[in-house]
Amino acid sequence: MTVIEQLADFVAGLRLADAPPPAADTLRLHLFDTLVAGVVGATTPEGQAAAGLAADMSAVGSVAAPGGGLPTSGPLAAPVACIATRCTEIDDIDLPSCTTPGAVAVPTALALSRESGDADVFLAALLAGYEALVRFGQAADGPTILYRGIWPTYLAGTLGAAATAARLLGLSAEATAHALAAAVTLTAGTSGRIRGLSSRWLTLGCAVQNGVLAALGARRGLRGDLALLDGAWSEASGIRLAAEVLLADLGRPLVIERVSLKPYCAAKQVTSSIAAFAGLLADHCLDPAAIERVVVAVPPAYARMIDQPAPAPDRLGGVASAQYQLALAAHYPDELLDVRRPMPHEEPAFRALMARVRVVAEPSLARDYPRTWPARVTVATAAGELTREVGHTPGDPSHPFSWDDATTKATRVLRGIADAAAVDRLAAACRGLGKSTSLAELLASLPSNLA
Repeated sequence: MTVIEQLADFVAGLRLADAPPPAADTLRLHLFDTLVAGVVGATTPEGQAAAGLAADMSAVGSVAAPGGGLPTSGPLAAPVACIATRCTEIDDIDLPSCTTPGAVAVPTALALSRESGDADVFLAALLAGYEALVRFGQAADGPTILYRGIWPTYLAGTLGAAATAARLLGLSAEATAHALAAAVTLTAGTSGRIRGLSSRWLTLGCAVQNGVLAALGARRGLRGDLALLDGAWSEASGIRLAAEVLLADLGRPLVIERVSLKPYCAAKQVTSSIAAFAGLLADHCLDPAAIERVVVAVPPAYARMIDQPAPAPDRLGGVASAQYQLALAAHYPDELLDVRRPMPHEEPAFRALMARVRVVAEPSLARDYPRTWPARVTVATAAGELTREVGHTPGDPSHPFSWDDATTKATRVLRGIADAAAVDRLAAACRGLGKSTSLAELLASLPSNLA
């Protein structure tokens, strides 16, 4: 069997019953967290632009297919929800692959949910999407290629969406293989570095849409090259794909068990720095004005990325800036989970603290990278120096979120958008999905922008 056929055989045969109960409950927790991201993301400029694009496409109307075929139009539910979810920077992330799988798998499954209506199939489709996307990202060495300008989630997103869709549609192993093969031919990885209202999110949405189309095409009998991942794709793309990583011990354990939830609206590369600094502030009752300097030491891989003393003045301009995020932790800690962030802070005390933050590359911190993305933060005051090293933040598998943690995060994130009762209803629907809650009941609990 080819690499694609082996992966397809696993995807097509995956059942919710294959997940140990703790893993299935973790999946439900990630579903809830991802849906929350989609709800708030729909209110951002990026989410609103995506919804407007969908409206524009719908306004075009149906057009006759060549040869007098049936009128056709493009379903855009999956990419719109993907854009809204991923642009928040609060969605889940897998560290060894450097991918954000929930933002792909959940919108895809939602867009096709009425194709099945079965909660167990819906959850199995999510498992399939997580497995395919995360494994492909790790096989392509996502944590390394990211810093070459290749976005691992974009690279793996089409395959992840195709796997989700194929499993939800109930495709045979053979048809699933052709869906995955078509998805591989539609794979891209470079989205560029764009300031302002970025088309970066649109490119990922298009990747998701392509994955859905690949699965729907396979259902209609369209075929792909099943040998693509046996060498031809790596040769053509210039990206070495480690097939042994993609296929090793499929489902044992399921990758959902190692995917992290985010405690802040921040690039994951900076969350350990935030946690270490916030911990020092709280434990030692530090006055931000008394801080003379802050040194943030991180693995060399992402030191340059988070060293942004002058982040862009847009909504997500400070999301990867250690300087901006640490100043938020000191002056506006409640805004660490504010996804919408309408205006960057410019007040003198805030900017003065940013100016006292220095990022350094520390090779010794890379000893367990990319399994952990650590930081060592040293704060100097007139009284001396304080240091804290953080390897795992809340939401990582070693420090997992409880349902209470996830609900608290959701309540803060959705402030002004949904009340606590609505958050609790959505949490209960996700937590009971496939047990006490049907898929129809989950869909009924969603806001209209995700339903």
